Amino acid sequence: MKLNAFGMLFSVLLFVGCSNDEKSNNKVKSDVWSEDSVQVDNSDNLEKDTVVVEKEPEVVSDLQLKMEAAGLVDIQAVDPTIHVDVKYATDDNFMNRVLYPGYDKVYLQPVVAERLSKAQKALQAIDSTLTLLVFDGTRPRSVQQEMWDALDTIPFKERVKFVSNPKNGSIHNYGCAVDLTIMNKYSKGVLDMGAGYDDLRKIAYPRHEEKFLASGELTILQVQNRKLLRDVMRKGGFWVIETEWWHFNAFSRKKADEMFEAIE
Repeated sequence: MKLNAFGMLFSVLLFVGCSNDEKSNNKVKSDVWSEDSVQVDNSDNLEKDTVVVEKEPEVVSDLQLKMEAAGLVDIQAVDPTIHVDVKYATDDNFMNRVLYPGYDKVYLQPVVAERLSKAQKALQAIDSTLTLLVFDGTRPRSVQQEMWDALDTIPFKERVKFVSNPKNGSIHNYGCAVDLTIMNKYSKGVLDMGAGYDDLRKIAYPRHEEKFLASGELTILQVQNRKLLRDVMRKGGFWVIETEWWHFNAFSRKKADEMFEAIE
């Protein structure tokens, strides 16, 4: 009887031990499977979340390459606060067509770009809500020829007041002239100058302002706006021409020709 009791006790202990071992083995297997599952899930998530976006290459126009090869600089690279609206890159100009295809920048000689930045600072010191808005800078002689030919119905003596004869060259061709106005940088509205950009009428002539002011065709505010533009540009080292309120030179044609090569 004692042996039988001992044998039964031994059998119970053996059974319990085997059961514990089996549970332990099952736990190990379960842990290993769980870890493998996490790795697979992470791998799947990484593959789903990783998206490669290829950036479109910047298209550089032939005209821009020509400007840079000549050592000219983008005015917004010199002073990012200056705004541009390149009229000849659109059909919003007196020619009613695009003259600068694929090109919407303004390039100038480095020294001229620095002067323009100085004028911008002078303007913003007067009124920080205002900014220069540039319409045109360096202009190839080939485009100058197109403009000249388009105005062939205007007598020669009158035509040269508006577009320089390409044979002589324009100061624009050397990167030493700029066309511009003043804009409110928040509202994007330009100051009223009493005549639009590229306006051929005499009301656009600075030399006739007093006459048109006296006749009431120009207001005091319009003339004051023109004078503000001239004042800040003068502080930058530019001067206006007599027949276009928007056109300013940094050098004479003779000096520009001595210092730089014209862009063809």
